[in-house]
Order: sequence, then C-alpha cells, then structure tokens
Amino acid sequence: MNLPAHAFPIVPLSFHLRSAGLRFSAFAGSVWHGGLGRELARVCPPAFARLYRGADAARLDALQLPPGEVFPPGSELTLRLTLFCAAGEYALACTQALLELGERGLDPAGRYRLLRASVVQPAGERFFYGADAGLCQPPATGDLGDWLHAVPPTDELEIRQRTPLCCKQGNALLRSAPEYVPLLQRLFGRLDQLAHAMRIAAPLSKAQRGALYDEARGVRLRAAAVHWQTLSRRSARSGQQMTVGGLLGRWRYRGPMALTRGWLSAGQILQIGGKTAFGFGAYDVVAGPLPPLAASEALG
Repeated sequence: MNLPAHAFPIVPLSFHLRSAGLRFSAFAGSVWHGGLGRELARVCPPAFARLYRGADAARLDALQLPPGEVFPPGSELTLRLTLFCAAGEYALACTQALLELGERGLDPAGRYRLLRASVVQPAGERFFYGADAGLCQPPATGDLGDWLHAVPPTDELEIRQRTPLCCKQGNALLRSAPEYVPLLQRLFGRLDQLAHAMRIAAPLSKAQRGALYDEARGVRLRAAAVHWQTLSRRSARSGQQMTVGGLLGRWRYRGPMALTRGWLSAGQILQIGGKTAFGFGAYDVVAGPLPPLAASEALG
C-alpha cells in the first residue's frame, strides 16, 4: 500500500558514540531521556517544550537504547532517536544537545564523545555530522511510507523484541507473545496516537484497515521464547525510584502477509506500546525463510 508523499514525516537519527567509561546501574532509558531533556532545556528551549511537555502518549519522539549496561573507555555504542512530524525540525538541536551532554557528563552514567550522526533510511544511513568534519549537510526528513516495502515477500517472519514491550491485554499487562491481529492493532493504535499528537490524519484510516485485519486472521503464532523484565528507574520529576517492566524475547508468525508485513517493518521506526520516549517497544523484523524451530519453542 502506498501513502501520499510526506503523509507521515519522520527523522530517525542514529548517534555513534565512544564511551569514556559509561556505566548504568538502573534503567538506561530514564538516564538518557532525562539527560537529553536537561541539555535541550539549556541549548534549545523550544525543542524541550515540543518533546518534553505533554502526556507520554503525545510525545513526538522515540528512543532506542544501545544494549548493555557497562561500556569500557574506548568502546563504541549507538543511540537512536526518532522524531515525528513537527519535532523533526529539532534534529540539529537534539544533535547539539547529545554532543554537549557527552562533554558535560551523563549523570550518573559518565561521559562519552559523539563521533558521528546519521539519518536512518531503509537503504542505509545518511551521514550528516562528524566530530572531525562538523556538519556536512542538514539531516533529511523521511516518511513512514519509505519503510512500507522494507520487508521482502514472505509467509513467515520473526519479531525480535530489543527493548521491553509494555502494553495491556484487557486490563492486565501483556506477559506472553501476542497473536498477529492484536499486534497489528497495537501498531495502528500507535499510529493513531502519533497522528492525533501531530494533528494530522492517520496514514491509514480505520475504514482502510479491514482488508489488513481479514488477511491477518489467517496468520498464526508458531513459536515464542519470551520473558518478563522488571526494571527500576529514577523519576526526574520526583526523584523517587519507580518500577517498570515489559516483555522481551522473540516470536514467529506464519501465514499470508502481503498487506501487513510492510506495516510491521515501519513499526521498527515507530516502536510500539508504552514508554517509547524512554526506549521501550523497539523490535526487529526478520523475514523468512527461517531455520527450523527448537522443540521447546514450537507452539504447534
């Protein structure tokens, strides 16, 4: 399915960093989110107001964390930050804030150096800033539609959850791998949230989703290896320790996906569930053919 040009503007940023001894003793998403906010408030108050003032569901950014808790001096890591719609105009402000955050120190984790910054695109990354070269070109705005064909034709794919998925099933937090239709519903719910916050029309109206759900009912969850992770974080507002949690692991689907697989690919940029501004809900899509399932993972 094709979307009109620039129907859903996005700027997915990738920051390549060199650690000067970073160490995270609690949930890293809270530390990165709070540190970026403090620097944005200092270097660009309009950017801080756009990204940090408002309810979580209305935030026009999503953070993707580097895996790990300890980064020895000299080791390299990648932090990603996706900006949606009007927030995209603050890509350079966010780059400047992360640069200065590394120099001033990420409290309490330590220091790092920003080596380079790029915009992530389906075909690869487009470099726009380097520590030695400086700003080479303005960061380019992309569109969600660019990602709709990033998964090749397949009748089997695997979701690999890279950061905790925090969402509800009924009145309780989801603690098992979701079936295919509920996963799509959460993805489109995320799109609706963002479109409402952007004050634009959703890229796919509810009336247009019927055919996708009809197809999705033929897709089956075939395997799952998941676990629940409980994390603690310190609230920047109250200073109190808070407990958060989400689902980690991988799960596999099989069935007709011609209409839906591109939306799952786009979801890698959007992230799904709650707390995406803190790094939750990041996943990878791996398309088939896939190796045989382990007996302990197969669901039948």
